[in-house]
Amino acid sequence: MSESTRGRPLEGPREWCARYAHWVVLGIAAVVIPALQVAGEISIEFVNMLGRYMAFAIMALALDLIWGYTGVLCLCQGLFFALGGYAMGMYLAHHGPLDGDGIPRALYVVSSSVEGIELPWFWKPFKSLTAACALGLILPAVAALIIGYFGFASRVRGVFFAILTQAVTLAAWLVFCRNDMKLCGTNGLTNFVTIAGFELTNPRVKLGLYLMTLLCLVASYVVCRWVVASKLGRVLIAIRDNESRLRFSGYKPHHFKIVAFMLSGMIAGLGGMLYAPQMGIFTPKYMEVPFSILVVIWVAVGGRGTLSGAILGAMVVNLIYNLLTSRWPAAWPFLQGGLFVLVVLFLPNGLMGAWQQFVRPGKQEEETEDEKEAEELPDNALERVHSLSKLKSQTLLGGDLLRVENVAVLFDGFKALDIDEFAVGHRELRVIIGPNGAGKTTLCDVISGKTRPTTGRVFFGQTEITSYPDTGIARLGVGRKFQTPTVFDSLTVYENMKLALPGQFKFSRNIGARETSEERDRIEELLQRIRLSEKRDWEVRYLSHGQRQWLEIGMLILAGPMLLLVDEPAAGLTDEETVLTAELLLETRNEHSVIVIEHDMEFVRLLDSHVTVLNEGCVMAEGTMAEVQANEQVVEAYLGR
Repeated sequence: MSESTRGRPLEGPREWCARYAHWVVLGIAAVVIPALQVAGEISIEFVNMLGRYMAFAIMALALDLIWGYTGVLCLCQGLFFALGGYAMGMYLAHHGPLDGDGIPRALYVVSSSVEGIELPWFWKPFKSLTAACALGLILPAVAALIIGYFGFASRVRGVFFAILTQAVTLAAWLVFCRNDMKLCGTNGLTNFVTIAGFELTNPRVKLGLYLMTLLCLVASYVVCRWVVASKLGRVLIAIRDNESRLRFSGYKPHHFKIVAFMLSGMIAGLGGMLYAPQMGIFTPKYMEVPFSILVVIWVAVGGRGTLSGAILGAMVVNLIYNLLTSRWPAAWPFLQGGLFVLVVLFLPNGLMGAWQQFVRPGKQEEETEDEKEAEELPDNALERVHSLSKLKSQTLLGGDLLRVENVAVLFDGFKALDIDEFAVGHRELRVIIGPNGAGKTTLCDVISGKTRPTTGRVFFGQTEITSYPDTGIARLGVGRKFQTPTVFDSLTVYENMKLALPGQFKFSRNIGARETSEERDRIEELLQRIRLSEKRDWEVRYLSHGQRQWLEIGMLILAGPMLLLVDEPAAGLTDEETVLTAELLLETRNEHSVIVIEHDMEFVRLLDSHVTVLNEGCVMAEGTMAEVQANEQVVEAYLGR
């Protein structure tokens, strides 16, 4: 035992478990179990059962990729699994007993009443094992592409997407159950005899299928682990944390979600292909809605967002199911419900979360209270703010950068916005103030594409962006910061910044490409500027509110938009953080045009910029802070309240 673990008897074993437990499990599965079977200590039926459960684990792993890491709850994993199973089952049926004019018996039994039956055209490609294996991956991928495109492109999210996938799975089950679809109806695919010329009843073949399933499970895990650790995985986690933030950064999240969904479908289809020959029969029951819900339970019990937890949950739950249904079948429904309640109430991170807590008991969340994390205010900070506020913004380009003309927004007859004219020049810092409900955020929503105006037009430079989508406006050069910081809590500060790099929203930039040394230097420079360089490797969830505000502003600056929309940046900040935020925005206006929405009048005075006052959706007054304060209408409507 090393000096570091001496006197702490549990730390050494825990560290050993954290490093080598998965290798031990793999060794037992790959070496010990086959050796015991060959020695006659365990039956081939038990090994065959483990092989089937590992096929289920592959399907659970596929669900964890899309649910645990992308935040998309999918209830059609059973459909993808079944498509792979049917592809392999049709191949096996081709090489089993044949009736009539070379018709697989499983098909002939449900079609023999039809005179002159012929082998349907869509059965013929499955005579080849290579074609069957390829189709077992392609068909689920195509199904996922279709479902994902219409669902994700239409921004169907959360429970609505779960309901959509559930409905699609139910519809597929009804189709496959019909005899006239020539898919063997409710009987399913049966009479499997050989695979690639080997007898399926041979114990050595069953052992070989078990090892093949184990190999595919490990390969699927490695692929998923590589994906979540890559730049693509970083985007998927960001989608899970805050999809809207990505869209307003220029990303098209549905592209990334479709790719992840297709990969998930292919992996689930692989599980179905491996399950069919080991089970000896494949029926439409795997498309039934309860089966897909059961897969969700496996992942939840094992630990969502861990990959290994999905495998653990599938194996543990199915082994318990096998034990109970063979001895106390009436107890299983109660235990199944109890497991789900147990996870929700006591093990929110599943079995794998409990395991990780055991092997790393000393891992604590860093203290991030504002009073402990707030940096000391430099002595000359306030003077620097006032000095920066006196700088005159240079207009490097002619004309206005942003122009709003005759824009009105109506919500169920209520006019939330009614602006005849509003313009912001190049390199200008504009502050918008007004009482709650004055239309300040609605104006930002219109400019950024979140809300379409009922009437009127919006121009960005010489381009009319009135009907542009939010992603398109972001790509033109409009960045937005919301009232509540919208950053990606599960990623580190540095990873958040990397997502904001110019052009990073392109899908090709997130497949293999790495940031350049110039980009890394730019990130480090901005981290220094927003005072987060020492927190670069912290997960964002551990930052204080003020630090999260600075991070989001830093991400906007890094992306390099021409116009920044900053909504209430001083909300919830300490006095020191407020002054530093004002300094940051004043520095920023030398590079960008900035629109700041704010209620804190002291913060507005620090900015010392042109002010626009909104009230009841209309522009009430414009001018310097002194001019606005002297306006009697403004005093009565807002400042005097």
